[in-house]
Amino acid sequence: AKVAAFFQATTILISVPSVILLTSLILSLWGGSIRFNNAMLFAAAFLPMFGIGGLTGIPLAFNAVDLFLHDTYYVIGHFHYVVAPGTIFAIFAGVYHWYPKATGRHLNEFLGRIHFWGSLVAINGLFFPMFIQGMAGVHRRWYDGGVTYEGIIAPVLKWNNFMTVSAMLLALFQLPFIYNFFSSIFMGQKASDNPWDGTTLEWETPTPPPHGNFVKDINVVRGPYEYSVPGESKDFLSQNA
Repeated sequence: AKVAAFFQATTILISVPSVILLTSLILSLWGGSIRFNNAMLFAAAFLPMFGIGGLTGIPLAFNAVDLFLHDTYYVIGHFHYVVAPGTIFAIFAGVYHWYPKATGRHLNEFLGRIHFWGSLVAINGLFFPMFIQGMAGVHRRWYDGGVTYEGIIAPVLKWNNFMTVSAMLLALFQLPFIYNFFSSIFMGQKASDNPWDGTTLEWETPTPPPHGNFVKDINVVRGPYEYSVPGESKDFLSQNA
C-alpha cells in the first residue's frame, strides 16, 4: 500500500509542471494578433492535443481507477495523445517555421493546409476511440484485438475498423508534406531574410545562412520582443534596429 501511495503521489506531481507550461503557452497567445500560417496551425493544435493527453493521464494516477484501466487501450490513447499529436505536431510546426530560413524558399501553404487538417482529423480518429475501448475493458495485449471476448466488448469492438481506416488516412495525409518538403526546395516561393517578421537576431542572417551565419557585425540595442512599440510605424522592431 505504501508503494502504491508513493507512485500515486509522484504521478500526480508530474502534472504540475505540465499544467504550468501549457497554461503559460495559452496565456502567451491571449490578446495577440495571430497569423494562422501552417506553422502556427500545428503549434496551436499542439496545445489541446497535449492537453487531452495530460488530462487523461490524471485518472491513471489513482490506484482505484488504475486497477481497472491498467493495460487497457485507455493507456494507449493517453500515451499517444502526448507523444503523437502532441510531440509530432510541435515538430511539424518547427519544420514549417524554419524551412524558409534553412532553404531560402517557402513551403506551399495550400499543401500545408491539406497536411494539417487531414492529420488533425485522422489522428483524433485513430487515438480517441481508444479511450472508449479502454473504459469498456479492452486489453492492450489481446493478440486478436478482442475477438475472443466479443460477447463482452461487442459494443466497442467496431471501433477497431474505424481506427484502422484513420491510421491509413493519417499515413496518406503525410504524402502532401513529403512532396511539399522536397519540391519546395526547387519550386517554392523565395523567402526574405525575415519572412515571419521576427524580432530576434537569427533573422538578421542571410537566407539561407552562410558559414558563420552573420555577414556583418550586430549591435543589440533593444529587447527580443519589441512588438507594437508606441510611436513606431511597424508592428515589430528587430533587436538591432
